[in-house]
Parts: sequence; C-alpha cells; structure tokens
Amino acid sequence: MKKLKERVKNPHYIEGIYDYCDRWCEKCPFTYRCLNYKMYEDRFGDLKDKDLKNEEFWYRFSEMMKETFDMIKESMQEWGIDIQDIDGEPAQDNAAEDQFLVILAEEYSSKVTTWFEEPYYINEQKAIDLERDSVEIKEIIDIIHWYQYQIEVKLTRAFNSINLDDEISIKDMNGSVKVALIGIDRSIGAWAKFMEFILEREDSILDMLNVLQKMLTITEKAFPHARSFIRPGFDETSP
Repeated sequence: MKKLKERVKNPHYIEGIYDYCDRWCEKCPFTYRCLNYKMYEDRFGDLKDKDLKNEEFWYRFSEMMKETFDMIKESMQEWGIDIQDIDGEPAQDNAAEDQFLVILAEEYSSKVTTWFEEPYYINEQKAIDLERDSVEIKEIIDIIHWYQYQIEVKLTRAFNSINLDDEISIKDMNGSVKVALIGIDRSIGAWAKFMEFILEREDSILDMLNVLQKMLTITEKAFPHARSFIRPGFDETSP
C-alpha cells in the first residue's frame, strides 16, 4: 500500500492516462508512464517491446492514413458506392441517433466477422504473394480486430451520458467518443491499406469503408466537441 501511494504521487506517471485509452497496451507508446500498466506489469510481467517501437509503428500508420482518406472517398464515388448524406436535418431525438449509430456499429462488427470467415486470396499464387507481406498484413488485421467491437462499446458508453449535464459526465462522454473516433479512423486506414494487397476483394472492402465513413460522419455531428477533447498524456505530451 505504501509503495502504491508513492507511485500515485510520482510525477513520472501521467494522471488519468488510462481513463481514455484503447486498452491496447501491447501497442501503446506510453506504458512506462502509465501507473495502471506498471501495476499490471508487476503482477504479470512485461507484455510488450519498448514503447519507442510502438511510437514508430503508430507514426508510420498515421502517415499512411493521411494519404489514403481522400483516395478512399474518391474511389468510393468512382465505383458508385453512395456515402450517405448526413448533412440534412438532425435526428428527432437522441434515442433515434443512438439507435442508428449502434445499428451501424453492430453492422460493421458483424461484417468484419463474416469477411474474415473467407480466405483473403483467390488462388495458390495469390497466397504465395501475400506470404511475402505477412508481417505487414498481420499488423493490419490486428488493428481491424482490435477496434471491431470497441467502437460500439465506446459509443454506447457515450450515449449513456449524453443527457447528463454535470462536468464529469460530459468529460466521460467526449473522452469515450474520442477513443471511438480513433478506432474508426484507424479501421478506415487499415482497410484501405489492406485493399492494396487484395484488390480482388475491393468491392467488399469498399462496402466496409462505406459503413465506417457513415459512422464517422454521424459521430462527429452528434458529438461535435469529441475531436478536440484532450486525453491525458496522448494528446498533450510526447512519450
């Protein structure tokens, strides 16, 4: 207990950094400044490589995402996939908005499960070709699966606080949505990158991207302050 109290007071650990993270400790560049992780590590042992490696991983992935977002929208329009226009009248009430977002999130997670029930490749030669990029493909698939269900969980948590006016509830709502938005962003980036390896399945991937894009647009409209929410550590300091 004494050791724990000393750690809580230690400025080395970022207070509350674990409140609005995605719980992916193995890919987090801030574990050495997270008291939650340190306590877990003390009990179960180190779970991951050095944080610097993870910082580099997310930097590379973020750079790739910046280059693909515009391409995604253009490609979807070229292939005739309709990105639903959500700039019209707002939903009649929060319950309707809640239900629509939850339905989209459930639809997306179900689509992911169905998609991965089939092989990525169409023949033996394609399987051999993909094997050359197996490490990068595994990283992409890991990202897709990590956020597959978390997006719905975070959005549901946010809607539980949307009608509450107290400061703590508003903070929790925007913090939860910020994590959901990050999950959507990264999922879009991962699917776009995946499509480069398996163009044979571009139609089904574009359908996946369509659902994610709708979720993204609706979520940003329903929670206009979530993007600017400052998460302790992640959005205010370097590792």
